[in-house]
Amino acid sequence: MASGWNRDHESRGITQGWKISQEDFVENYDPSVLPSVTYLLYEIKWNHRRRHWQRWICSAGGEHAETYFLEDIYRKLRSNPFVHCSITCYISWSPCGYCCQEIMDFLEKMPNVNLVIYVARLYWHKEETNRQGLWNLENIGVSIQVMDLPDYNYCWRTFVDDEDKYDDEDDYWPRHFAPWIMLYSLELQSILQNIPSCLEISSGENQTPVFSLCVENDQQKRALTSANP
Repeated sequence: MASGWNRDHESRGITQGWKISQEDFVENYDPSVLPSVTYLLYEIKWNHRRRHWQRWICSAGGEHAETYFLEDIYRKLRSNPFVHCSITCYISWSPCGYCCQEIMDFLEKMPNVNLVIYVARLYWHKEETNRQGLWNLENIGVSIQVMDLPDYNYCWRTFVDDEDKYDDEDDYWPRHFAPWIMLYSLELQSILQNIPSCLEISSGENQTPVFSLCVENDQQKRALTSANP
């Protein structure tokens, strides 16, 4: 694992906390935009009676959020590396190829950890190292999925600060996200099935991202069918 784990997190471009603000959650987990920072929400569930551990991490151009997340988890588990637990992450960007390798190295050291990853969008999805990294994670048993509406609602109820919610809203069902959820789900299936990329993202007016789908063969059509939420 990475050296220098004891460095101050602020000097590494990392912020963290227990509850995320509503504004930060809504802005950074909207799949129709491409923010420059990465948020990672995570929850640890233990196999014995013990309170769940929940936290958020943000990386704003410094060290990757996944690196700090792995260090944070390692500090909690290193006294008992064989403890059984389940960790669920909700990440605003999917892990890059380097972070995927770090996750694999961590799981090799912690064989009794079950990891599930939900992502709001895919990071540089045409880069071969990133595609291979996600495929490798899935191949060793890590579940990787694009966040769907129930996942947004769960994060809202679990991670968003109650005092910061508009009009004390208890639920969050952003149905207008559905087209982008479908597009990213298709592209993720293309990655996991090792078939060519289907998703094109370009800059439109005022740098607004424009998403388009390119389905050219039967493999991509099957991926579209399996990815349709």
